[in-house]
Amino acid sequence: MLRSKNTQLNFFDCEIFSKMIPEDHPLVLMKKNVDFSFVHEEVKDCYNPDVGRPSFPPEVLFKVLVLEVWAGLSDVQVCLKLRYNVLYRYFCDIGWDEEVPDDTTLVVFRKRLGPERFRRIFSRLLEEAKEKGLLRGKWAIIDGTKVTAHVAVKKNLDLAREGRKKILSELAKVDKGAAQEVEALAEPLDDKEYPDHESLLQAEMQRGQVLVEKLACRKEENVREAVEVYKGFLSGEKIASFSDPDARWGFARKDEPFLGYKVVASCDETGIFTSLEVLPGNCHELDGAKDIIEDLSDKKMKPLKVVGDKAYDASPFREQLAKEGIKPYIPAKHDLNRLKLKGFRYEGNCLICPMGKTSIGSSPHKKNGLLYYFSGKDCGVCPIRKECLSATQKRKVCYVEPEVFKYRARGLKHALRIRKTIERAFADCKVWHRMARARYRGLSRVTIQVILTLIVVNAKKMAKRALHLGSTRPYLANATT
Repeated sequence: MLRSKNTQLNFFDCEIFSKMIPEDHPLVLMKKNVDFSFVHEEVKDCYNPDVGRPSFPPEVLFKVLVLEVWAGLSDVQVCLKLRYNVLYRYFCDIGWDEEVPDDTTLVVFRKRLGPERFRRIFSRLLEEAKEKGLLRGKWAIIDGTKVTAHVAVKKNLDLAREGRKKILSELAKVDKGAAQEVEALAEPLDDKEYPDHESLLQAEMQRGQVLVEKLACRKEENVREAVEVYKGFLSGEKIASFSDPDARWGFARKDEPFLGYKVVASCDETGIFTSLEVLPGNCHELDGAKDIIEDLSDKKMKPLKVVGDKAYDASPFREQLAKEGIKPYIPAKHDLNRLKLKGFRYEGNCLICPMGKTSIGSSPHKKNGLLYYFSGKDCGVCPIRKECLSATQKRKVCYVEPEVFKYRARGLKHALRIRKTIERAFADCKVWHRMARARYRGLSRVTIQVILTLIVVNAKKMAKRALHLGSTRPYLANATT
């Protein structure tokens, strides 16, 4: 049953809080300048208004989750500290003589809300920042960062064995007799009986296939889900962990693989996050960037300019921004300056070489750009042939994306300096709020963790900007200057 927060402090609370809590503490500033009262309205449909025991007020539970992320604590730790930490009680609106929620309550509350309601709360907080004039909204700075999964990295042989044990464990919870019948199939094979690793792995996977076929008719949800995940592994899906089957191998950089998730987010010039997407680690950041631009338009926060790094250099994305009337500030993957330094110019859908010869044609490339090629006769007698062509080339061929030139805005260097704002914001999330590694397992739970972390960072920045501004400013999105 839903219970509202008690807004009336008693005499002892006023005395204790006023004398023991510093007024300039970040949590105090957040409490004074950020209003979380809308949480009650957003989540009231999750509770029965008449049946059941009175719940902890949703606003109080949400503030406990915010406090947990702010202080880098676990569910158990934050509940323990709430028993004696006066500052934490003050922030969460818990009086000195009131009961403190336990860690199970927090787990149930997070699960009850789910990622979609947390997204709505994130959007409501953003609306509050907009109404108070704390956003500028001229720029959308987009970037991605990795979140390492909360699992151990294992080889395929270990996964082939672990998956069978996972299925047997889920089956034993609902039918111990059936679990005993297939128990032998969950046991690992003897390594010594196989000449090499490949034959052993093949035998383990064949054994897993037999187990899957025997349990194909089971209707229990948990068993069926475990069987489906294992079937995906046997069929070649890039499942790297049965503890977190949503996690995938990806690359933060060319030579830096990781297992986990990618967070793609946008912020404005103030560093306040405005949108986010959480993807498996093997997804491209562009997939999230396209959804972010649509989300900002839906929120009526469409920026005038977008800046990102080379990961967002794609012709379709540039065209999407141009259709929305947004200027892209994105450096090209294929260095245009390198072509310019070699004396090449792009004019009128043609490429002109240092000797003044014009390309004779072009052909589409699989990366959406064009391959411009020059006459073999001209290149054969060119005085700079040795410097321009490799030993195997008979004529010059250059890869160019015409959209880069078409939608190339001036001031790229200045825009890339502005882009550092989101790097600092991500550093805040990871260094102080434990977002470098997932706290939970599964895409939906990691999404909740990321949203909560971004809410905490936004609340900190809102409190700080409100303190410095002292007065409201108009929101500048879609401004003409």
